[in-house]
Amino acid sequence: MAAHLLNALTGSIRGLPRTFWYLWGGSLLNRLGSFVMPMMMMYLTQARGLSAADAGLTITLYGVGSLGAMQVGGTLTDRVGRRATMLLSLCSSAAAMLALGAATSRGELWAGAFALGLTADLYRPASQALIADLVPPADRVRAFGLLYWALNLGFSFAAVAAGQLATVSFRALFLVDASSTLTWALVLFRTIPETRPTTAPERRTGEPEGVQGSWLTPFRDPTFVAFLAVNLVLTLVFFQFQVALSLDMAAKGLTPAEFGFAMALNGVLIVFLQPAVSRALAPYPRSRVLAVACVLYGVGFGANAFATSLRSYMLCVAVWTMGEITMVPVNASIVADLSPMAFRGRYQGTFGLMWSLGMTLGPMLSTRLIAATSTNTLWRVCLALGLASAVGHLALGPARRRRLELMQVDLVGRAD
Repeated sequence: MAAHLLNALTGSIRGLPRTFWYLWGGSLLNRLGSFVMPMMMMYLTQARGLSAADAGLTITLYGVGSLGAMQVGGTLTDRVGRRATMLLSLCSSAAAMLALGAATSRGELWAGAFALGLTADLYRPASQALIADLVPPADRVRAFGLLYWALNLGFSFAAVAAGQLATVSFRALFLVDASSTLTWALVLFRTIPETRPTTAPERRTGEPEGVQGSWLTPFRDPTFVAFLAVNLVLTLVFFQFQVALSLDMAAKGLTPAEFGFAMALNGVLIVFLQPAVSRALAPYPRSRVLAVACVLYGVGFGANAFATSLRSYMLCVAVWTMGEITMVPVNASIVADLSPMAFRGRYQGTFGLMWSLGMTLGPMLSTRLIAATSTNTLWRVCLALGLASAVGHLALGPARRRRLELMQVDLVGRAD
C-alpha cells in the first residue's frame, strides 16, 4: 500500500510550479497544528462547563462566521490580493484563536467562536484563487486533489494529537494551533508572491456581462448559478455524517467508539487513495465524473437504511468517501475554469458559501425529517437527492463546455 501511494504521488507531482508546493507544504503544516476544532465540543462542555445546547450554539456561531467569511474573503482576494488576504486570515485567526482560548463567559465564547469562523475562512477563497492563477487548466484537477489530500492528511494527525494533548491541557490546544498558524503566515510571507492580475482583463466572450465586480458577480452568471444549485443539493446529503449518521448508529445499538471507527475510515481512504484517483480521473469528461460521484454519495448514504453492524456502516462510509475523493478536486477545477480572471476570489468564495450552507442546513433539516418520520426515510431522500444531482451534472456538462469554448479556455487534456 505504501509503495502504491508513493508511485501515485510521484506521478502526481510532476509539472506543478514551485509556488504551488510552497502553498501545499504550508497548508499541510497549518493543518497538522489544527488542534482546536476536533476538540471544541469537549473543550466547551468539560473545560468551560457549557451545556450541550450552549456548546452547540457556540459551534453554530463558528459556522455563521464561516458563512460571512466566504463572501468577504472572495471580495478581498480580488480587490487586495491573494497573498494579502491569506496573511490577514492567518494572523487574525491566530489572534481569534488565542482570544477564544482565554474566554470564560458564554458571551466571550460565542464572540470568539464567531470571530474565529469569520477570520479563518477568509483564507479559503484566496488559496483556491492562487492555485487557479498558478496552475494551467489541464493540471488543476491534480493540483486541487493534492491540496485536498494534504489537508486531510494533516487533519488526521491533528485529530489524534489533539486528543492526547487535551488530556494534559486544553489551553495548550489553542497555543499550539495559533503557533502553527503564525508559522505558516511567516513562511507564506517569505515564499508566496502575489498573483492577482494588476490590471482588469477585458471581458472574454461567454463571461457574464454588465458586472462591476461586486460580491453579487457570481450570482449574475447563469451557468455558474446552475452549477451552484446542483452542488448545494448534494451538500445536504454529504453533511448527514455530522448528525444523522451518529443518531442512526446509536438507535441501532452501536457505540460512539464504533461511530469513531466508521468515520476514521473516511480519512484513511482519502489519505491513501486521493492522489491516485485525482490523477486517474483527470482525462475523463468532468460532468460524467461528477455524476458518478453523486451516485456514490446517494448510494453510500442511502444504504445506511440497511446497515445494522459496524462492518456494514463502514462499507457505506467507504462508498460515499469514494464519491468525496472523486468530486472535490473536479468541482474546484470547474470553479476555476468558469471564473473570470478578475473575479476568481469571488467565485471561489461563492462556491465555498454553498458548502457552508449545506453544513448549516443539512443537519437542521435532517433532524426535523427524522423527528417527523424516521432515519430510513432520510436515507431514501439522500439516495434520491444523489441521483437527482447526478442527472443535474450530466445536463449541465454541455452548457459548461460551450461556455468554456466561448471563453477560449484551454481544454486540452480533459473534457466537460
